Amino acid sequence: MLIYEPKGKAREYSPYALNLYTGCEHQCSYCYVKKIAFGKLSGPIAIPRKNVLQLLEKEINKKLPKEQILLSFTGDPFCKAETKHHITRQALKILCYAGAKISILTKGGYRALEAIEEIKAFGKNIKIGATLTFLNEQKSLEYEPGAALPKERIEMLSIFKKEGINTWASFEPVIDTDESLSIMRVSMPFVDQYKVGKLNYVKNNTDWGKFLYNSYSLLKGNNKPFYIKYDLQVFEKVAGIKLSENEKDMNFLCLK
Repeated sequence: MLIYEPKGKAREYSPYALNLYTGCEHQCSYCYVKKIAFGKLSGPIAIPRKNVLQLLEKEINKKLPKEQILLSFTGDPFCKAETKHHITRQALKILCYAGAKISILTKGGYRALEAIEEIKAFGKNIKIGATLTFLNEQKSLEYEPGAALPKERIEMLSIFKKEGINTWASFEPVIDTDESLSIMRVSMPFVDQYKVGKLNYVKNNTDWGKFLYNSYSLLKGNNKPFYIKYDLQVFEKVAGIKLSENEKDMNFLCLK
C-alpha cells in the first residue's frame, strides 16, 4: 500500500502518510531514515517510486482514507528531482480530485511554489509546513547542506499564507535550542500551527525543561495552536507548565 499508517514517533505527524520518492537529497546529518529506507541508493539522490502515480490512482479508487495524509514522512515531496519529474504535482491533482485531506512537510523552499495552483485547488483540505531547525545559515548548511536555507523556507511559508493556505512548522529535531527559539520567533507572522519536539537518538545535555517552558510561553503568548510531541511532554513538570489535552493530542492539528 502506498498510503500507510505510520507507527511509533512517525504517527505523531499524521494518521496516514504517502511517500512519492525514494531517497533524499538534503543530506541532513541528524537523519536516521536514510539508514533504514535509502540503503540501496548511492549518494544523496531521490527517485520517483516505480509506477507511483498509476498505483496511487488505483489505490484511492478502491479506498481513500477519510483522515489526513502526510506528504512525506521519508524524503521530501519537493526534492530537487521534483523539478524534473513533477510527481508531487501530479499526485496532488489526483488526491484533490478524490477529496483527500493533505498535509505537506518540506525543506524544499521555493520549489514548493511550483505547485501553488495544485495546492490552492484543495481549499481548506490542505496545509503546508516546513521543518525549521536553525536561523543561522551557516549552521543550516552544516547540518542540512542540501536543504533550502532558513530564509527561503520562511519566505515560502509567507507566500502560501498570503495565498490563503494554512501553514505549519515542525520543530524537530531541536539541535540548538537558542536557534530553534530564534527561528520560531521569526516565523510567527507566517505560521498558523506548530508541532514541537526535541532531539532524539543523539546523546545531549540540553535542558529540555527550559526549552519546553520557553517555546510554550512563546506560542501561548502569540495565540498559536500547537502540539508538544511525547518525548518533550515528559518535561512538563520540570518546565512548571500545564499542557492542555489538545496540546498533548497528536491528532489536534490534523485536518478533519
